[in-house]
Amino acid sequence: MRFILAFLTLFSLPLHAQELLPKYQVLGYIDMVMEGEERRYPVIAMEDRSFANKYELHREDGIYKYRLTGVSVRDDGEWGFPMVSVDITTHDEAMFRSVYITYATETFRNDYVFKAATGDQTAFYGELVEGDNGLVAFEFRGQLIHYDVDPEAGLFTPQAGKAPVEISGRVSVTIPAEYRED
Repeated sequence: MRFILAFLTLFSLPLHAQELLPKYQVLGYIDMVMEGEERRYPVIAMEDRSFANKYELHREDGIYKYRLTGVSVRDDGEWGFPMVSVDITTHDEAMFRSVYITYATETFRNDYVFKAATGDQTAFYGELVEGDNGLVAFEFRGQLIHYDVDPEAGLFTPQAGKAPVEISGRVSVTIPAEYRED
C-alpha cells in the first residue's frame, strides 16, 4: 500500500513546475504557439540586467526599439534555453513598424537558431499597446526560418530543405523605468 501511495504521489507532481529563483523578477511573458504547442517564456530582470528594454533610436522622429526576451526555466530555478527574443521598432506616426523574432534552443549551434522578420515578410505584429508604467503588449505571427550560424563571422545562412515553422503569440511585459529610454 505504501508503494502505491508513493507511486501516486510521485506521478501526481507536475513535470514542468520549475520556478525561477527569487533573485529574478518576472516582468511579463511571451506566450507563443509553435508547431501547435503552447509555450510560455517569462521575461525577467535581475540585479543589474533586464531582458526587457526600450531604446531610443531617433527621438525627434519618435522611433523606438523594444527588445523583449523570454527564457526557459531550468530545473535548478535558473534561466536557460530555449529562449525567444522579439525586437520591434516603431514610429510615433505608425509610418514604420518592424519586428524581428529569434528562437534559439542553444547558444550558437547549427540547427538551433530560427529567425523571422518583417523585412523578408516572415513576421508581423499587431496593434502595439504602450502604458505609462512601461507596459508593452502586442500580438505577433510569422514563420521561423532555420539558420546555420557562424559565431566567429556573425553570419546566419538559411538552411536549404528545411520547412519554415509557423508561430503566433502574445507579448505582455512591463519594462522597469531604468530600462526605458522614453
